[in-house]
Amino acid sequence: MTPRWQPSAPIENLQQRSEILWKVREFFRHRGICEVHTPVVGSNTVTDLNIESVRLANGNFLQTSPEYFLKRLLAAGMPSCYQLGPVFREGEAGRWHNPEFTMLEWYRLGFNTSELRQEVKELVELVLGPSDVSEYTFREFLLNEFQFDCLEQSDEELHQVAQTNGYKANDRRLDLLDFLYSLAITRCKDSRFFVLDFPAESSALAQVFEHDGYQVADRFELIVEGLEIANGYNELCDPVELNSRMDRDQALRRQLNRFRIEKDKRLLAALETGLPQCSGVAVGLDRLIALAVGAETIQQILSFANDLI
Repeated sequence: MTPRWQPSAPIENLQQRSEILWKVREFFRHRGICEVHTPVVGSNTVTDLNIESVRLANGNFLQTSPEYFLKRLLAAGMPSCYQLGPVFREGEAGRWHNPEFTMLEWYRLGFNTSELRQEVKELVELVLGPSDVSEYTFREFLLNEFQFDCLEQSDEELHQVAQTNGYKANDRRLDLLDFLYSLAITRCKDSRFFVLDFPAESSALAQVFEHDGYQVADRFELIVEGLEIANGYNELCDPVELNSRMDRDQALRRQLNRFRIEKDKRLLAALETGLPQCSGVAVGLDRLIALAVGAETIQQILSFANDLI
């Protein structure tokens, strides 16, 4: 039998994709934001438990994001910059996932997350057209949907709410919050909205601050038509805190029998030299393009999805 060789996407979708990529690059050019290219293979990768890297035979990793390399550039004196290109994550396959996908990531020196959200909004409107955009704190978002305060609930109470809504496992608090958050996204009637001020446990590489007596992450996500499109932070600049978070990740990986990821000492050294205050965001560009062309899956805007390579 002749193997399937045709592209995953209709040619007209790929042509529209090309036009959108030109618009995106023009968007940044007009703002004086420098395009850069960093390696797709690195000797280190993220320690985050929520992301699994593709490990190569020589021990190196396909990069899940250009974040570490871009921050090293910023620490070396690079002005506000962006990268548009392929990234890789192990085991991510489905209607809106592909192990290799296109990420648009940029960093704005001197920006706070409110200013960056406005820029994200303008970029999305360039691609999808204008629309109202709501904003909720993470706390408000879950309170609206489940009528409970996620910052005040005990672990036991949180388990009860999650189990009432169909959660079967007995995982750590962050997993329960992620489950309820994902469920709330599917139920939200707003077509575009930002969620901000995430619980401190999900800060990743975002700075943490106090709000209403609780520690929260200065982080936001943009949801469009039920899909996570953007994830942004007021970036952590403290190397001591970064080292501590990497230690926690490694301890959890040992506890869960997950593959050990060594700390990226070059990134730590860059932060010790001095990462300027900045906010950064990563956008899943394939999803955004899929929404723009009316595709029903991410594969419909990829030249060759994972099942055809």
